[in-house]
Amino acid sequence: MKIQKQQWGVEEYFPEEIIGKIMLKLPVKDVIRCSAVSKLWNSLVKNPTFIQTHLKNQTHDGISKRLLLISRQSYDLHWDNPAALFGQCSNLRNPIRNSNWTKGMVGEVVGTCNGLVCLAVSSIHGDPCPPVILWNPSIRKFGFLPSPSRAVDCYRYESYYLCYDSRIDDYKVVRIVSEPYCQVEVEVWSLASGSAWKSLNNVPADFSPITSRHAFVNGAFHWVQSRLTRGEEEEECTVSVVALDMVDESFRNVEIRQGFWRDSPPIISRYHGDGDQCWLALSEIQGISCFDLWVMKDYGVAESWTKLFSVRLLGSPEEEPCIEPFGFTKSGQVVVRMGRDGELNSFKSYDPKDKQFRDFGNQAYDYYFMDSFVESLVLLGQTNVFSY
Repeated sequence: MKIQKQQWGVEEYFPEEIIGKIMLKLPVKDVIRCSAVSKLWNSLVKNPTFIQTHLKNQTHDGISKRLLLISRQSYDLHWDNPAALFGQCSNLRNPIRNSNWTKGMVGEVVGTCNGLVCLAVSSIHGDPCPPVILWNPSIRKFGFLPSPSRAVDCYRYESYYLCYDSRIDDYKVVRIVSEPYCQVEVEVWSLASGSAWKSLNNVPADFSPITSRHAFVNGAFHWVQSRLTRGEEEEECTVSVVALDMVDESFRNVEIRQGFWRDSPPIISRYHGDGDQCWLALSEIQGISCFDLWVMKDYGVAESWTKLFSVRLLGSPEEEPCIEPFGFTKSGQVVVRMGRDGELNSFKSYDPKDKQFRDFGNQAYDYYFMDSFVESLVLLGQTNVFSY
């Protein structure tokens, strides 16, 4: 008589709840490997609650201290650690260069949030309405957003912004289109709904950001804008900060202290304070080789604007190079672009504690984007996404 051997799976030894808790502690790549073990595990890791909880664990455990550095030459992840000299930890495979779905396209990174990267795409075929891509490099998946309602021609300029709405666990992309002598148009797309772009009809008539540089703080996008006002003798230029709250998709003004203008308008960003604090920040330019960093410690309270420190590059007037803020790391360092004669082609990190500049990144690369990055499972289990 033949004796049939009993096949035992891991599920028979460990309850599903215990397996889930173990996988919540694993890195993204290991979770993806586990999803191929069984249908039960595959279903578990694609559950939205599991994906959200895994992301929180990644963030709270300090694993998120990485920097996404994007140049025309390479897409890289670096350690957000000055002791390690912000060394490179991995290189990301660009989905546009490595997929049959994106032949003939060129992409530019415009934002990152919770492991997602937003790519604004242009087509070498002259497509008047090129796609926007949401990409998760950690799980090597990407998806196309629907075409916006209006195409862009040579007279129209568009910019894109990515954020996370924690209130409803949703990712949103904002599209801003500007055209000379016309009111700015703003559209919003939601990953949860996956439907068409929604046009906002409450855009202020004078909404006109100076540049695409922005800060996402306290659930809202923030931009610097300027306007000419008639003074006693001549026209004066004043700056203000306008916010788009992504909870109710409404616009509002954020008070700033008077005098935020000298040689050029302030540069807006966010600055990570102690613990989990995230402040709205303005870099006030004080000449070609110095700027002051101001932060709003109590959001919405104009009197809480506080000068944290100055970044100054010392040297003889003949050799004085230009510097401007490029970004801020979660470890508290300031990354600046540096150069002479208007060519800002090198990067340095500045430590506010010892006031020293140090080499940053690959000096052969011309970076155009930097932000904090955390690996995640977002997009796993989504329909209409592609692998590469």
